Amino acid sequence: MINILALETTGKYGSAAVIKEDGSVYCASSETEMNHLKDIITISDEAVKAAGISKKDLTHVAASAGPGSFTGIRIGVTTARTLGQMLGIPCIAVSSLEAMAQRVLSEAIAAGALYVVPVINARRHQTYAGAWQAVFTSDGEHQSIVSEMPEKQYMIEDLLAELTDRVMENGGRVFFTGDGIDAYGDIIEDAFDAKGIRGQLILADEGIRYQDAGSVAKIALAKAERGDTLTYDRLLPEYMRLSEAEQRLRDGTLSDKIKKAR
Repeated sequence: MINILALETTGKYGSAAVIKEDGSVYCASSETEMNHLKDIITISDEAVKAAGISKKDLTHVAASAGPGSFTGIRIGVTTARTLGQMLGIPCIAVSSLEAMAQRVLSEAIAAGALYVVPVINARRHQTYAGAWQAVFTSDGEHQSIVSEMPEKQYMIEDLLAELTDRVMENGGRVFFTGDGIDAYGDIIEDAFDAKGIRGQLILADEGIRYQDAGSVAKIALAKAERGDTLTYDRLLPEYMRLSEAEQRLRDGTLSDKIKKAR
């Protein structure tokens, strides 16, 4: 019997979900922005209770390991590591971008989209993004998503140049999701307008646009079933870039400021 607790803390709102072996999902969410440290244990307990089990019944703990909010990633990964160690159960790392793609996949398919593109705002025209397609079984049922463009840090203009080129060459509609829409929605629309393919663009509604533990849980279940797990000490954050302070330290600008302050 599989019972997985999944944690999502990479976006504005924290959430937790328990998924059972039969695929049933039980979720709990915070209603306060960026309150992950305070809420993560409470919402985890709520999800476990909603599933009708206790923590001793958990077989795995999963975390959305990034990219996203640096502080949020650390909170989610550390909490998952702690639970994994305390309960003696394996951990599972899930990409926040892949989980975002999973969350909107049915809507993207219904809209006739070929590509699902989650975009997280990393500020100053920087994003974390990737692109996925759906893979179907012979009877037409949705099976899984496969990567079409690698998960990495993109300048929004570079991401859009590659995507619009793909659409021009291969056709197909593009379904965007994530808070990158909030930050760069006009830039996205302008890029598709400039190529004369505005009709190929779909932007996710706000109700499904952001990170959610239920999608993390679904990916975690598939990973657990194929044995793709980690010991607690091997579950690590996926920041996808250095923090601003680390970048400045590496470049020497932070150390210069420290010296001047002295």
